Amino acid sequence: MDAQRKPPAILFVLIICAVALLAPAPQAGALEWPGSAAEAQLIDGGVIGDARYAGLRIRLRGDALTYWRDPGEAGVAPMFDFAASKNLGEAEALFPQPMRYDEGGAQAFGYKREVIFPLRLSAKDPNKPIALDVALDYSVCDKLCYPLHASLSLKLPPRAEASPEVAAALAQVPRKLEGEEAGAFATLSRAPDNKRWLLRLAAPARDLLVESPAGFFVESRRDGDNFVLDVTGHPADRTVPRGPLRLTATGDNPVEFSLSLK
Repeated sequence: MDAQRKPPAILFVLIICAVALLAPAPQAGALEWPGSAAEAQLIDGGVIGDARYAGLRIRLRGDALTYWRDPGEAGVAPMFDFAASKNLGEAEALFPQPMRYDEGGAQAFGYKREVIFPLRLSAKDPNKPIALDVALDYSVCDKLCYPLHASLSLKLPPRAEASPEVAAALAQVPRKLEGEEAGAFATLSRAPDNKRWLLRLAAPARDLLVESPAGFFVESRRDGDNFVLDVTGHPADRTVPRGPLRLTATGDNPVEFSLSLK
């Protein structure tokens, strides 16, 4: 995760729980709280390529922010529960590339104004509709941070035309690079001080977001056309993660890849 020091998660949980106690109870439907900073809805994504899609749209008001799968130093990643759906075989929520935001000195990764999460679906019986039912838990921060919940449902026929909105959101989901392609895209070397790493990318990137194994925090910063990776937090018994980092290079052609620090 891309952070110098991550505040204890329990602090953020206590803050949003305190806000929840003071807030009105959620209402049924897409808009959770009267006057809240966000609303959520499901839209039919149609058939895109060889897969059936829906889209989960979150609209945000003002300067409100909602979060990516890795929220950064504060915030809570969205959680999707499809258990109540009928004729649903598999479901995967995909994450469009986020932006990096400064929240009072803390780095956060997420979205403002609007985001559509493409939902890639399969039906148990492809000749019958999917009764999609999604329980969504997410958080929104503006002047205060709110934990929000939405219970959303939509009936999806076996076939439908592709939704341009969902297709556009799908194009913003980073493409996964593996094997030789990942090795050709990213070249890692030790910095002269032997404490940091230099990462050279084969294509321009707007930003580089790092997701680290539990207990480690890896900061990335731009250095010309390249990026510097710095382990700014780690367990007492180890300074370098054993497992790989997951990195997302954002920009015109976002990609995701993994590498290990050595």
